Amino acid sequence: MSRANSRTRVVTLDGGINFRDIGGYVNDQGRSVKWRKIMRCGHLANLTDNDLDSLEQIGINRIHDFRRTEEQEQSPSRAVRAEFIDDYQISIGDISRFWEFLFGGELTAESSHTLVVNSYRNCIESVIPAFSRFMRHIVDNADNASVFHCSAGKDRTGMAAALILSALDVPRQTIIEDYMLTLQHYDSEKLIDLVEGHLRDAKVESWDRNWLVPYCSVHQDNIVAFLDAIDSEYGNVRNYLITALGLSQADLDKMHSCYLED
Repeated sequence: MSRANSRTRVVTLDGGINFRDIGGYVNDQGRSVKWRKIMRCGHLANLTDNDLDSLEQIGINRIHDFRRTEEQEQSPSRAVRAEFIDDYQISIGDISRFWEFLFGGELTAESSHTLVVNSYRNCIESVIPAFSRFMRHIVDNADNASVFHCSAGKDRTGMAAALILSALDVPRQTIIEDYMLTLQHYDSEKLIDLVEGHLRDAKVESWDRNWLVPYCSVHQDNIVAFLDAIDSEYGNVRNYLITALGLSQADLDKMHSCYLED
């Protein structure tokens, strides 16, 4: 069996970053999410020519890039043979607040963690324009295969995965566990090194590496805050998908029909 078609959580690519399939999860009705239909990852700048062939073999025809323009310019995607939708411009995961706290002398490991958790909790309204378009594309492309990503494939990508899996009635605990897999499949130490380089360039004299961990890694509190905020404001994620993101019951039925095994 080729690496492109194997039923594995991790999609084996030479230059893939946190490249994972959200297939295989069992929903509340006992149905499994189909493999190689919806995949999540970090940026696509490091893909090799063999990787491009593998993604074409999988049948991916649409790629969703949640990154801001400056992120895209810093790490341009390789020319995957698929349609790119790259104008979402989602800012969750922006490090600007960290800089404010750092220069204000207010940054600690605890305040850093709180900043990230609050960014997840407080974004459920601001992401509506982007995620409503994204979910519409996921519904409309249900006969094919999609990839969605941000820079590291953890924050914006994690929220999007949570919404899709919720729409497919995958249990909350499974959704949290999928989010936490980034700890196994992404090298947060490299991102910390990169951020520390920015701090040195900015002539910051001292900091604690632990202050950067919440921004560069993932914590269960993050995705729980996002989902709990939706529950608090909308009752449950299904209501959010319909009321805020504009999906219909027919859309959800189509997702179940196309993305779940019979």
